[in-house]
Amino acid sequence: MKITIDINQLYWISIGAGLVLFVEALGWLYWRYLGAGSIRDYVSEDEEPDGDYRIIRKINSPFQKIALVESEGQVLFYGNGDLMFGTIEDEEIYAEALIHVPMALAGKRKRILIIGGGGGITTREVLRYPDVKEITTVDADEMMMDFGKNYDALVKFNEGALNDPKVKTVIEDGRAFVESTPEKWDAIFIDIPEPSEKCPSLRRLFSLEFFKILKERLEPDGVINVSCPSLANIPEYLWSVQATLIAAGFHVLPYHFDVIVEYEEDYGFCMATNRQVMADEISIPIPTRFLSPERLQDMVHIPYNYAKWSSNNKIQTDNNMVLAEIVDEAFNDD
Repeated sequence: MKITIDINQLYWISIGAGLVLFVEALGWLYWRYLGAGSIRDYVSEDEEPDGDYRIIRKINSPFQKIALVESEGQVLFYGNGDLMFGTIEDEEIYAEALIHVPMALAGKRKRILIIGGGGGITTREVLRYPDVKEITTVDADEMMMDFGKNYDALVKFNEGALNDPKVKTVIEDGRAFVESTPEKWDAIFIDIPEPSEKCPSLRRLFSLEFFKILKERLEPDGVINVSCPSLANIPEYLWSVQATLIAAGFHVLPYHFDVIVEYEEDYGFCMATNRQVMADEISIPIPTRFLSPERLQDMVHIPYNYAKWSSNNKIQTDNNMVLAEIVDEAFNDD
């Protein structure tokens, strides 16, 4: 039997098939970018890599939506859409700035506490000191700690730091861990995301009450360093952390590392001690890639465009949302 289809039939069949494909494509785009399958829960539009990238894995931990992203041969780790860290050069810069300035001022360097060190990169930097005897690295998210210990690309980058015999890893909220132990440390590092509307409970790791507990857990000649990484976007955040540390009884020396030209970032830090320290006391005793003497002089000078916010003396407590409000106002102005 011969079947004939005229031109008009072919035309309308083609139109129909095209409409079906178009509707399916719209449905897929909605599901991926706006609906239940949205990648924006894992990689925000503001922080996605430049150029082509590939999402290797999407995982929901009890604490956050985690994405592992491959971009230009590197692996990036995202939490709730925000870039946390990666096997990238600016992570090397940040880790050196966070760790080595306080380590240069610590009276001893035998026992170190890192809160938020699941990636193992800051632990790697502390292990460069031969006089370090024990590092306690705490992270609330077991999945992040597992990546730091077992994910090949990250283990290579952190040089196996979290599997080193000097390192004790703890899966627990940082504050709960500190409150439950009478131990003392020579240096304490707080390297966790800023409190925000997404994670308001993080304020308890930046609060006056917690800093007072840390003061009791710090050796008399010890040092605490609190990361305030988004200095270029929220300079008032650093000054609020400083005000809170001062209210807890510390002397504070803020500093920063400017990588605006290279990475559009300026990393801020609040270094707290029991005695007043001067910038000219900082002399890093081990080789570093990025912390030259000239760079150190620049780091302790806070530019005016940040310093003009230093009158912000709002103190974070367990019962207010000072830091989260600063963050949300800066990043959610839409």
